[in-house]
Amino acid sequence: MLIYSNLPYNSSRVLNTMFIIMWNRILLVALLLPILCMSALADDQNSQTKPVKITVSPETTRAIKPIREDGTVDYTAALNNALKGDVTPENNAAVLIVKAIGPNPDGMEYDFHVRLCEAMGVTPLPADAPGAVSFGKEGYGFEAPAEGSEFKDLFEIQDRAMDRPWQKNELSNAVRWIELNETALDLVSQAVLKPGYFRPIISDEEHEDLLVYALLPDVQASREIGRCLMARAMLHLGEKNYQAAADDLLTLHRFARKIAQGATLVENLVGYALEGIAFQGDNRLIQQPDLPLDVCQKYRQQLSEIESFPSLAKPLDLGERFLALQILLQIATTRLDAETLESLSTGDSQGQLLEELSQHSNLDWDLVFREVNSAYDQVVQILNESSREDRIRNLKAHYESLNLGEINPNLLRMLKSRRADRISKEQITKTFVRAFLGMLLPAIDACSRAETRTRTYYELSLIGLQLREIQLKTGSYPATLPEQTLDAFSGQPYQYRVDEEEFTLYSVGENGRDDGGLGYNNDEDPETDDLPVTSRAMK
Repeated sequence: MLIYSNLPYNSSRVLNTMFIIMWNRILLVALLLPILCMSALADDQNSQTKPVKITVSPETTRAIKPIREDGTVDYTAALNNALKGDVTPENNAAVLIVKAIGPNPDGMEYDFHVRLCEAMGVTPLPADAPGAVSFGKEGYGFEAPAEGSEFKDLFEIQDRAMDRPWQKNELSNAVRWIELNETALDLVSQAVLKPGYFRPIISDEEHEDLLVYALLPDVQASREIGRCLMARAMLHLGEKNYQAAADDLLTLHRFARKIAQGATLVENLVGYALEGIAFQGDNRLIQQPDLPLDVCQKYRQQLSEIESFPSLAKPLDLGERFLALQILLQIATTRLDAETLESLSTGDSQGQLLEELSQHSNLDWDLVFREVNSAYDQVVQILNESSREDRIRNLKAHYESLNLGEINPNLLRMLKSRRADRISKEQITKTFVRAFLGMLLPAIDACSRAETRTRTYYELSLIGLQLREIQLKTGSYPATLPEQTLDAFSGQPYQYRVDEEEFTLYSVGENGRDDGGLGYNNDEDPETDDLPVTSRAMK
């Protein structure tokens, strides 16, 4: 997916993979949804009009209101009601974030902005109101690099502006970008201080408010805000305005946490990406040779007091669960004719199996809903465990207990034969649940790893700032870490050494191997994945 291809820094390679996994999952569900919607199409013609009765209860549908005219749960409305809670337009950070981004995020039609604002209870911006401007956007005065320049294109200039300290006379395009976004950045700086966050889910109207078609253009646009904050922080460092740089980095950390409070895993992953950018900014701040002690102390204290990063379990328990249940509801209640059924066949074995199962009249839909809810309950419980090793082990055991991906090859042949009616209700139901969950749950592993990495970034930033504070007070870095904080990836203390009066601190990363502090951007060995913080300035 190209929409996430330009994230800079060590975190980008891993997080881009997470985004691709999540978006591929969404596209897969969107592709299979019309096929799955043939759920109750039985062999006889009478089944096309016979409604499927699904008990509305916490154990089956989970949400019990609001109820549509046809007696089914309105999952989009239920999700937005749960997300809103006691958030008001006055204390809602999303209101100012949407205002900062503007009425046409990522080229989206104005109607989306109107619907989003109405759902938040605020007046929409005028259709021609200004908003955040992406770097290099045509018509805003950006100039292509001159021939012979050190930069091949505008994106390299953007990367440079975010990578390390610079001054205005070095990067005129970056200066232009920041000037165009001053109002947007100021609005975001105010927004992140609001205690609440409610960004309602707005779906494509053509698809009956299905959650799988949720529109997230403003979430994509928030990445541009984060990049611009980082670039401005690096400009402040280049101009030795250290307090202003620290203020921008603190805003970026807070912004990451607000975006991650959204209802979907995609929003969670965007928050992780923003936190990764802020982590690199903290490293650059630490590396400044004349960083004032009072700035370092104040920033570390403020950073230690910001709200916790929301758990991955939250969007899984709410938004992702409701998405899965809504798809089940579509499978159970929607009718499509045989011609459409045939034209939408994917040829994929799992999709084909779901297609065949959805045509079988012997499915126990209440049991399907209960089993899917039970599977999500277990995953949520596992994700709330503190130990990464426990989460990995228990997720694996949970998936094995569900037999995801292990489908009896003879079952598909039997479904197409005259013996189809001999398959027991229990076997039909469990096989359907297994195939359905196999389409959705495996992506959680990748997201869980990204969550661990993000929390590690934050811990390393705080420790690195503490080390720099000690050095500014005493003139040298301590020989050992002041506190033995454990690396979530190894279960052992973080790696730390002092060499030539500079420190290197790092996590061993997902591979669990000590790569000497070498991260992802290592041309000699692409397998290195340490997460480093160092006081040694870039050459």
